[in-house]
Amino acid sequence: MAELIPANWRRGLERLRGELHCAIDRWQHRWVRSHDREVEVWSPSLMLSGGPVVDLEETDDNIIVTAELPGLDKDDFTVEISGERLSIRGEKKQETEEQGREYYYAERRYGAFARVVALPCEIDADKVKARYRNGVLCLTLPKTERAKARRVRVPVRD
Repeated sequence: MAELIPANWRRGLERLRGELHCAIDRWQHRWVRSHDREVEVWSPSLMLSGGPVVDLEETDDNIIVTAELPGLDKDDFTVEISGERLSIRGEKKQETEEQGREYYYAERRYGAFARVVALPCEIDADKVKARYRNGVLCLTLPKTERAKARRVRVPVRD
């Protein structure tokens, strides 16, 4: 396969490949050493991936949405429903400060995120329930009676 790439391109592509591997390694490392102790580094995945990881499940009566928001307090994000769209927006703030006899260490990280999910049907926004525990947001979105009635089962034949 390498024969298909012109010889004058190979060196540049090899350098690009090396730079990509280094960048991926930097983003994937979650622990760093700081003053002889391990410190967890917050991954920027909330920002780079377009927001938090979201699972959407549909039952006969509800849409159930689960979103992973690790390290956030419930006041760090907002949940809004507009028409058939669900929006989760927020900001991650992390500050570390440590002072010893011969050193001072301070680190601050901030990052905003937003995730908009298209809902598969109309929901009753007045009856939505939300629970946030241990970094996981769980939303129960009841379907409207009209949305429940629109369900059509299609028979499948051999």
